Amino acid sequence: MKNKLLATLMFVVMLFSTMAACGKTEEPVDYEHTIIFYSTQGDALQKVTANAIASFEAEHPGWKVEHVQPGGYDEVKSKIVSDFQGQNQPDLAYCYPDHVAQYIQTGKVVDLNQFISSAEHGYTPAEVQDFVPGYYNEGYATNYAGYAANGYTAESMLTLPFVKSTELLYYNKTALDALNLPVATTWDQLWAQCETIVKAYPTATPLGYDSEANWFITMREQNGWGYTSAEGNHFLFNNPETTAWLKQLNGYYNKGYITTQEDYGAYTSALFTKGVEDGGLVYCIGSSGGASHQDPGDKFEWGIAPIPGSTLEDGSVDYSVISQGPSLVMLKDGHGVSNSEEKQLMTWLFMKELLDPTFQASFSIASGYNPCRLSTFDIPDYAAHIADTESLTAQAANVARELSSRFYTSPAFVGSSTAREQVGTALVFALRGEKTAEQALADAYTNCGGK
Repeated sequence: MKNKLLATLMFVVMLFSTMAACGKTEEPVDYEHTIIFYSTQGDALQKVTANAIASFEAEHPGWKVEHVQPGGYDEVKSKIVSDFQGQNQPDLAYCYPDHVAQYIQTGKVVDLNQFISSAEHGYTPAEVQDFVPGYYNEGYATNYAGYAANGYTAESMLTLPFVKSTELLYYNKTALDALNLPVATTWDQLWAQCETIVKAYPTATPLGYDSEANWFITMREQNGWGYTSAEGNHFLFNNPETTAWLKQLNGYYNKGYITTQEDYGAYTSALFTKGVEDGGLVYCIGSSGGASHQDPGDKFEWGIAPIPGSTLEDGSVDYSVISQGPSLVMLKDGHGVSNSEEKQLMTWLFMKELLDPTFQASFSIASGYNPCRLSTFDIPDYAAHIADTESLTAQAANVARELSSRFYTSPAFVGSSTAREQVGTALVFALRGEKTAEQALADAYTNCGGK
């Protein structure tokens, strides 16, 4: 009897506790006056973005921004694709081009030209020119397969850049100076230096490359080899020129000249910072946004340069380099709002907060990425930041700043992200000799759906 009474009392306590907890429900979101923003930002960057949100909310009473972090870039894309099925897509989101290639098929991607050209709320021609051209041009609909079939024109602007990174050549200046070697500016120069480097530093590797896919894609851009196409047969990379290059890489790998992220099992910046006496790298190609990971401290003197270029048949050198990092895409009609046009305008005004040069300065300092607005470099705090010659992160931003004319854009279509994954994998197989170059490319082509 006592046990039954005790059990009854415990049940009553639990019931009231549950009811009390249920009573603390959050107020439902007013989606007609709340901008839903998806990003990949961690805690530190969320705190920076909170300033832009506070500024927007103070200027527009009654409007809120809900900042959501679904995870990394792939998770953001997956959640948005899932959200579309329930018409619960966000109003604004981080994106990469291959994400948008999938979104435009829904008809929910907003053409930003209507806002950019607005006399009251848009940008002046001078302000448009303030965007880094290579970053800005990525947003044109012509970069996307099937844009016309989905209701867009060649002038449609589907995204605007947020912050960006590029690839840089980090080098051990102490090691190169000891061998009287200049910093390599072309691939031919770099490969010619490798024999001297491995003889002088037997445990070191001359070159580490952090992204196999970036290397593959950049080399096809520098040399004019086929990679992908927005129309027709999308996959063009299974060609004799690329085959010959992969065979060359395998030969250099066998001589101990190369390692990559997949080959090493981690970002090769971890090797670079070890120094050549401890089995490190002389050259490391990695993201400008990850420059802090390349800092060796006092172990050796470092330097930063653009990645090598490819010497063409006419003797000229192509220095094309990839541009990466999040852009912003606006999506419409999520959560069944009845004020779609007003919501789009307010989302645009929040975008402008994120693209304001002063905010861009604070975010770029915190993130290590480069700003999308040229005038950001004149903001006093940012100017002071990049003037620090002892800071590897600051100097990476300076070098990346000078490369804007070298950026290129690859066509985006449903399946372009698969191509990127497959060519990176093909490079690893061919590099190690686990597959012939021919077989590695043929398998990648098949895995992309090529016929």
